[in-house]
Amino acid sequence: MATERDPAGKSGMALWLRLLLYASLALNLVVAGVVAGALLRGGPPPRDARDVIAPYIRALDADQSRALRRAFRSAARDGARPGAFLAGYRDVLALLRAEPFDPEAVATALERQGDAAASRQALGRRVLVQHLSGLDPAARAAFADRLEAELENIGKRRSPPRD
Repeated sequence: MATERDPAGKSGMALWLRLLLYASLALNLVVAGVVAGALLRGGPPPRDARDVIAPYIRALDADQSRALRRAFRSAARDGARPGAFLAGYRDVLALLRAEPFDPEAVATALERQGDAAASRQALGRRVLVQHLSGLDPAARAAFADRLEAELENIGKRRSPPRD
């Protein structure tokens, strides 16, 4: 029987559990955004293995970066259906609201999202290699110099303070 406060009679899931699930989904969205942002804009300095591509992206000059963004966007559009990124989250939302709750279905949906993210990362690597393959030796050497400088900066940021 529905009440005025709960017209749909959906009070089965505790509020704290809903908030936790929404927070988890939001965190997944943030992680996916960071990966895409790092690929498209350079992003923040790398913090762990997920940010392996970031130094390469930051070593591109402005023209190279724009060209790579265009190539990535074009390739991503060709390989994905529109709205596929958000569709994965909508699938999980539906599963979270379903009764009875099916944790295996949620795990499968999250696995699909992870696979999609891995595919985008692989696409980014392919686009980068294709771009680098098109550079002349002098441009490739300049890229290598910028990459070396970026790696030195990362090493300085990560090295422990000396006593």
